[in-house]
Amino acid sequence: MYKVDTDVKYPKMRTKYPFDEMHEGDSILFDDRHDADKARVAALRFVRAHELEWKFSLRRVDDGWRLWRVK
Repeated sequence: MYKVDTDVKYPKMRTKYPFDEMHEGDSILFDDRHDADKARVAALRFVRAHELEWKFSLRRVDDGWRLWRVK
C-alpha cells in the first residue's frame, strides 16, 4: 500500500538558462546560432511549463545572437 504525502514542494524545473531571473528587456548573448536556437526552444518550454504569458525574441547582433524577454 502507498502512503499519500501532502505539502511536499514540487521541485523547480531544471534549466541551464536563467529564465526565471529575467525581466522584460533583459537578454542573453550567444556566440553560436545553434546554442541560441536551443535556448529559444528552452525558453518556449519554460513559458509553457509555468503557464506564463511571456514572449522571447531572438535576433542577430554584431557580436553574436541575443535572446530577449520582450513581454
